Amino acid sequence: MDEKPRYAVEATGTSLRILETLVEASEPTGVTALSREVGVAKSVVHNHLSTLRAHGYVAKRDGRYEPSLGLLRLGARVRRDVPIYRDAREAVDNLAAATGETATLYVREEGDAIPIHIAAGDAEWTPPFGVGDRIPLHVNAPGKCLLASLSDEALEAVLDGEEREAFTDATITDRDELTAELRRVRDDGIAFCRGEHFEGVVGVAAPITSTGSYRTAALGVCGPVDRLNGRYLEEDVTGQVLSTTKSVQVELASG
Repeated sequence: MDEKPRYAVEATGTSLRILETLVEASEPTGVTALSREVGVAKSVVHNHLSTLRAHGYVAKRDGRYEPSLGLLRLGARVRRDVPIYRDAREAVDNLAAATGETATLYVREEGDAIPIHIAAGDAEWTPPFGVGDRIPLHVNAPGKCLLASLSDEALEAVLDGEEREAFTDATITDRDELTAELRRVRDDGIAFCRGEHFEGVVGVAAPITSTGSYRTAALGVCGPVDRLNGRYLEEDVTGQVLSTTKSVQVELASG
């Protein structure tokens, strides 16, 4: 979500850009590098870092700065309070164990698909995204499930909104093509992604429809195309995803 607030607070924005830069960095970062990356004076960066450090969100090591583990507390607290995470996490873990593949749980927040739980399978593969990443809804299987679960009116508003970015040659950006794809997802109760977000990464997902206080979620499996393909993807893994989703749905309805 890139919507600009009408009355933006510049200082808050600067602090957040500094913090996000530190989070994305692979190692502790110095004031000079942060100043260059964020586009503000070193004195300004230093003041923001001092404030963030005083509040426990930044740590200093050997004269450089890195995110503090205090951020972990915030993220864990937010995720803990998402009902579908509490009740579907074990099912996602079991799906990863049963398939040996990476299993995921997504929810929709302000126009993006957010992975709130990722369970590793037996295979040695690390997904090119992490918990909490904001992922456009049109580029992967869980996102398509979340889009397809919207009302017709809400879906039209999304499709008529911002231009859809192409991440690979396979990304569906055309409105009519995406509409047809989402119609198939609604009809079949299952969505596929074939290298539309990251080249060589495929996936399958099914929606967990809203029940009571729960927001609509999507549960799925993803992995490299050289392993997830053919009957194994479209029948074996898809069957496991549908079975797991149905079990979660039944449990939510009875609870």
